[in-house]
Order: sequence, then C-alpha cells, then structure tokens
Amino acid sequence: MTVQPPAAGEGHAEAGGQRIHYLDRGDGHPVLLIHGAFGSGANFLDNAFTRAFAPGRRVIAPDSLAHGASSAPRDPACYGARARAGHLKAVLDRLGVERAHVVGYSMGGWMASALATFHPERVASLAIGGWDVANGMYTPAAVWGLPEITYEILRDMVGRERPDLISWVTPEGEPGLAAAINAMNDLAGLAEGVARCPAPVAVWIGQDDLYHDAGRRFAEANGLAFISLPGDHMSVLDQHGAESARRVDAFIQQAAAPGVTPAATRTGR
Repeated sequence: MTVQPPAAGEGHAEAGGQRIHYLDRGDGHPVLLIHGAFGSGANFLDNAFTRAFAPGRRVIAPDSLAHGASSAPRDPACYGARARAGHLKAVLDRLGVERAHVVGYSMGGWMASALATFHPERVASLAIGGWDVANGMYTPAAVWGLPEITYEILRDMVGRERPDLISWVTPEGEPGLAAAINAMNDLAGLAEGVARCPAPVAVWIGQDDLYHDAGRRFAEANGLAFISLPGDHMSVLDQHGAESARRVDAFIQQAAAPGVTPAATRTGR
C-alpha cells in the first residue's frame, strides 16, 4: 500500500461519509487500540493498562463513531457491525497500515470482532477484552433479568456508578451515541468470524466481570487463547492494568514471533 500518511500524531479517516478521528502514537509494529462505550481514543491511551502496554509500540487509537472527535450521525444504519469494521479499516487505510495487532475492550471488543469478521486480512493478531463474542450484552442482561441492554439502561447504570464517564455527553450528540450503543446488539456472524480468524486470537477478561465465564466458554469451544485476569470490568484496566498489559503483551509477542501459527498461541490461561 502506497498511501501517504497524514501528519504524525492525529488525523481523520473518511468512511461511509463519516469522519473517524484517531490518535497515532509511538513507533514499532502498529497496534489498533479500540476503546469501549462512552470512551475515546484519548482516554484509552490514558489508563494504567495502556500506559504499561504502549511503550515500544505504535498505538493507533480511533474514536468510535459518536465518541470523541468523530462524527455522530443520528441514523442507526451508520452503526452496525459491518459499518464499524469499515471505519476501522478506513483508519488503517489512511495510515497505510496493511495489518495491525488489534486490541479492543468492551464495545471495542465488539468492534474488533467485526473487523476480524469482515476484514480479517487486516488483523495480525486479535485480543478481545471484556466482551462475550457470542452473546454480547445479552450475557449481563440475562444476569440482570432483562431482555436486552439498551442505551438508556446502560446510560443510567453508568450515571449511577461512574458519572464521570458520561459527563461529556450533550443533548446534540446523544441521539448518535444512543444509536452507537444500541448497535452493539448486532452480533450476526461475529462469533463465526472470530472463530475462523486466520490470525492468533485471545480473549482477556477480569475474573469478576460478568463476561468472564462466557468468554472462557467461547475461547475453549473454539480453541482460542483465554487470559483470565484479576478485577472486574473497570478495574482490569485501572487497578490491574499493569498485569493485564503484561499478559496481553505476552500474547502479542508470541503471535508476532517468526513462524508462529495461530494454533501455537492457543494455550493462554
């Protein structure tokens, strides 16, 4: 690919008529780092996990549609899994990156699954964190006795437990954000796409996360590496970020070793 990259550090990619903002930091083999719901590329770069994980790497951190400095269209059709995969591909295209190690967390794990499903040739390795590839948010919904988790439910829960995470939300941007969150229930074909991904795949989840056991079952059923970590959905990135970074780093280092096949990485614990 001969695309001339934009000025180092920050830029936008165009995808489906939308602008996807990204940050581009460091040197080395590129890692596409995909944040969770209500986050941004900037705040994902500023947690204990990424501070321990990023040194020595080129980290590309896009803002998901309706998050950070990316566009926030109201049309729900802009937010499905295939569209989100296209947004990530557009960022890699804009930077001239053929293949990247892909690390996604929570909503970012869903988006990483979509990239591996619809554009597997762009994935050097895949590390899906804090997410149930097979059942997504239906897993915690079942625990809470709900038919599904919608934007309103998630917003209210986050507002009670971590109001700082939604302090940036404005009335103008909320329709797009609602569409972005609701689209996470679009799971069709993603489990199959991850299971057949030709690159090494790991699932990494905190032991106290509601996704933990479901993630382990999915990994074991499909012969994928599973990394069980201390902490819950939030603390795995903060209080336990250094340990999480060490374990995900070890997976990527093994995946990147010369001559390693995907099967060789499927022994994570």
